Amino acid sequence: MSREILAPPLQRLDNNRCYRINLIHEDFGNQLAAMQRQRQPESKKSENTYTEQDLYNEDDDDEQEEGADFILEELPNSYYKLTLHVAQSFYGGLIGFKGTTKRRIESETQTDIYVPRSRDGGGGQKKAEDVSIKGKTRSSVMAARRKINLLLVSLRKRMRPTHFTCVALNYGEVKEKYSDFKAQILALNLPGIDENLFQADECIHLTLCVCVLLDEAERAKAVEVLQSCKAFLADLHTPFQVQVRGLEIMNDDPSAVRVLYACIEAPELQKFANSAMQPFLRSGLGVDDHERDAVKLHMTVMNNRYRKQIDDKAAGAFDAREILKRFGDYDFGKVECSEVHLCALHSSEKGAFYKVTGSLKF
Repeated sequence: MSREILAPPLQRLDNNRCYRINLIHEDFGNQLAAMQRQRQPESKKSENTYTEQDLYNEDDDDEQEEGADFILEELPNSYYKLTLHVAQSFYGGLIGFKGTTKRRIESETQTDIYVPRSRDGGGGQKKAEDVSIKGKTRSSVMAARRKINLLLVSLRKRMRPTHFTCVALNYGEVKEKYSDFKAQILALNLPGIDENLFQADECIHLTLCVCVLLDEAERAKAVEVLQSCKAFLADLHTPFQVQVRGLEIMNDDPSAVRVLYACIEAPELQKFANSAMQPFLRSGLGVDDHERDAVKLHMTVMNNRYRKQIDDKAAGAFDAREILKRFGDYDFGKVECSEVHLCALHSSEKGAFYKVTGSLKF
């Protein structure tokens, strides 16, 4: 019978307390950690610390492939050091109240984490530093990185999106018919309906994914992710044929609507959109509160938020019953799509589309 069962290693604490150290089956990757504990001097064993078991260290090699967002190096003193970029806006969340979050991650993974001080705005001459993680083992450093990434994903979800990937529809037949649609509705003089509710003619589009990009490095990474989506076009017919027809609302009450949108028929674009959403989510830059498997393709026509931005005292919704009754099957026409843009939200100026950060052309 195994000696670990007949005479298990013990950990002695103060007040005459003595605990048996349970060895975890090697399938869970913790056997080495158990052997290291046995070899530790008694003074080290008595420390009241806890190292969280990392059940995912078999994924570490996959994370070292080309395009990884970190640098891992082995130092001369047999320590490992990992550096990764973290936007300055996340420093406070990573450190936590009086450093509690940072200390918790360090304690759970037995690592030391360095978070740069926030830059004081001294002319932007000093190069931004990266967050670094130092530990005795590669697995502990990678475990700390995963915890930091999960924390950043959680923090990012609480922020307002800054960018979005989209297909512009502000040209050709769709733009012409959209202008006619808006003119016909305004000519009816319906109660509570005014021009401020409508999307600008130059800005009509369909959104594929929204992102939170907080600095230049994150914007550059998002453009790289967008370019990588070119691989999804191999088995699709391009340019995409996009049919815009019919109206729907985002809620269930047509008498109190916040968003009225036009429906999109584009099977090939739908396949691309579903695939292209995943790299942005995996990168941590994209956000999806609904955790959908498929992108809902639509072209926003009227949004009460547009009116509230101009007049914060405006009503919180509008009555769309007459619009749906008269224009529910309105045909906005067809266009061909040959590029996808990464744009900054709320960046449109009068007579112009949103500011484009990067594009994927095909």
